[in-house]
Amino acid sequence: MEYNYGNLIKVERMRKNMKQSVLARGICSISYLSKIENNQTSPSEEVLELIFERLGLDVPLYFDLSEQVEKVKKEIRNILKEAVLTRKDEDKYKKIEKYLANPVVNQSKELYITLMITLARFGMMPGGNTKYLTEIGWIEDQLGSDDKLRYILMRSIILFQSTDREEALELLEQLNENLQGSHIPDWEMADIRYIMGGLYYKSTDYLQAIENVRFALNYFQEHFYVERIIECQLIIGLSFKRRKRYTDALAHYEKATKVAGATDLKNYNGMLYNNMGDIYFLIGNQEKALEYFLESFAYKVDVKSKLYSVMSLIEVNSEKKNVEGVIEWLTKGYELMGEREDLQEFDYHFEIYVSCYREFDQVKLVNSLKKAVQYFEAYDEFYTNKYALWLARELRENGKYKLATEYYEKSIAIMSRWD
Repeated sequence: MEYNYGNLIKVERMRKNMKQSVLARGICSISYLSKIENNQTSPSEEVLELIFERLGLDVPLYFDLSEQVEKVKKEIRNILKEAVLTRKDEDKYKKIEKYLANPVVNQSKELYITLMITLARFGMMPGGNTKYLTEIGWIEDQLGSDDKLRYILMRSIILFQSTDREEALELLEQLNENLQGSHIPDWEMADIRYIMGGLYYKSTDYLQAIENVRFALNYFQEHFYVERIIECQLIIGLSFKRRKRYTDALAHYEKATKVAGATDLKNYNGMLYNNMGDIYFLIGNQEKALEYFLESFAYKVDVKSKLYSVMSLIEVNSEKKNVEGVIEWLTKGYELMGEREDLQEFDYHFEIYVSCYREFDQVKLVNSLKKAVQYFEAYDEFYTNKYALWLARELRENGKYKLATEYYEKSIAIMSRWD
């Protein structure tokens, strides 16, 4: 068994924001401590005891716990597997955190890294803590090939969230090149491909999104992980919608709806109906679109999710030239938002329709559209394109042809990426 003392010392020291000179003082030289932390030397038990005492760590040095390593590793990996495949992760995360105090974990390098990678993966889930991903970065040079791939995936997720998409895409390409030769198990490979598909979708590479998510879908269908099947069908449907293959998109949404209905997972209906309404909206069937958007709003519970349905209802009423309908749903949208400060994107949406339908002020409308284009350009190409086109038309009608051309070109650039 390869001991973990170096990694444990380095991570705990950095958690405490302690310099090497402070930890080493009176125990050993700084250069010797550096070698310990990088697993380049095997220190005496006396030195280890003094370092652990200064760090406040209780780590057994006199017992051989190597026989328990595989057992504990299997326990950790099985908890992660169940959480990932069933989407029931809250209680599982608490179970995993308890292993931080496990003496077998602290003693074994392999097991310690397994735990850290697992905690980081939980940190990628909704409401998770990303601090463990940062801590893995401190010991990145100690990771094996498969764990490096897991680390790369999680880094790409964080980079996408911070809008550093160029580096995130480079990491995704690195994953694509190396996944096939890895020893990552099938269940985890399906989850990785699903995540990659979602990231490719965000980067508007819809063909890659479909290819990766289909890989994941095959596994989830074979093993009947229902929620994951619905999620896959949704992303594939969204990708087809962006490629303007509306019939294919609708077919995947309908498959997801059947699965949700057969298994009583009605919490997905709000999202599914909203997306089905989008398809009917795009093909010009506004009555059908309105029907699905209303169903979507009725099913949803979360405020932000309901606001997306409100936006759809505003848009379909706008398309139908129903001014009263637009104003009715604007009023409902503002009521839902209340005083919350985390719903800024809807301020940009609603301001446009207020200027257009409530105040009938073209100057305000143009300014609202400019602000919206600038805001959404950072992370949402769909609305950047929608509002850039609208703005270009308004500017052209006012004789501002040069400025209108700039926004037309912005829209054309986005649509060329989609194609």
